[in-house]
Amino acid sequence: MPYEEVDVSEWAPHGEELMGSKPKQWLIHPVTGEHWLMKEATFNKPRDEPAYRKGDDWAERIACGVARVLSLPAAEVELSVLSRGDERVYGTICRSVLGGKGGTLIHGNELLANQGDHVADRYRESYTVEAVHRALWDCQPPTGTSEDLSTWDVFVGYLVLDAIIGNTDRHDQNWAVIPSESGRHLAPTFDHASSLGFLLSDCARQGRLSTRDGNRTPEGFADRAKSRFHCKPHPIDVVAAARILDGRAAEEHWLYQPPGIDDLVAPIWAIPEHRMSEPARQFAERVMRRNWARLTSPSHSLR
Repeated sequence: MPYEEVDVSEWAPHGEELMGSKPKQWLIHPVTGEHWLMKEATFNKPRDEPAYRKGDDWAERIACGVARVLSLPAAEVELSVLSRGDERVYGTICRSVLGGKGGTLIHGNELLANQGDHVADRYRESYTVEAVHRALWDCQPPTGTSEDLSTWDVFVGYLVLDAIIGNTDRHDQNWAVIPSESGRHLAPTFDHASSLGFLLSDCARQGRLSTRDGNRTPEGFADRAKSRFHCKPHPIDVVAAARILDGRAAEEHWLYQPPGIDDLVAPIWAIPEHRMSEPARQFAERVMRRNWARLTSPSHSLR
């Protein structure tokens, strides 16, 4: 069944979100009163080509679907549409990870700074997997997580999700903890739009889908992904580094038990046809299958 598309034209505004580089608007759900963050799909305007809408909306929704297949704690995301005069504006809405009605998040950059790991420098030398591991040592897993999983096990799951979809934007403000009377809990994972070749045009995708040049194929594209950690390692190599830091149980949990790749790519095909083109679907599926094959390969360092 295709994912639903929520019309938010009549939802009341609740202020702008100041974090991040793209304009975002908090809205109030008209029935539940919960806070949802609306992000409009963005456009690319090449110098000598027509402007085109990027796929940050469908990439975010697919990532949410993949997280659900993995049973990974993740922000709830829906495709959205907004009527603005005669224009229909596409985007996503994301339910607040704080439970829907406000509260406080402590983002990774603040946690890292508290232990002396400032990552604002150009080379991000302090932003390492080891630093994140230290920052989360006294935090509890997300509420409702299986008792068999530690906080680090769950965070390794977030990195596995990044590796599967090729998310390149797990920077120090794209993970957080939620303070409560019982202590700090790791927040559900959020903000995964920078994945699955979302920024390519369909013309570029078509060329990559049909080329015989291995460097230009979707698989070649997947292999060149760079994370936001120091030295920009591939997201798969980030998982390998996290696994060394007490992540063996997490590796087994997220990678070597059902579901398999056929279930993980299913969310790609649940995006409505008018929101995601056929070349975009084919490209995204080949990227995911390539990443999954590398993650689970006996020859890879994860094994």
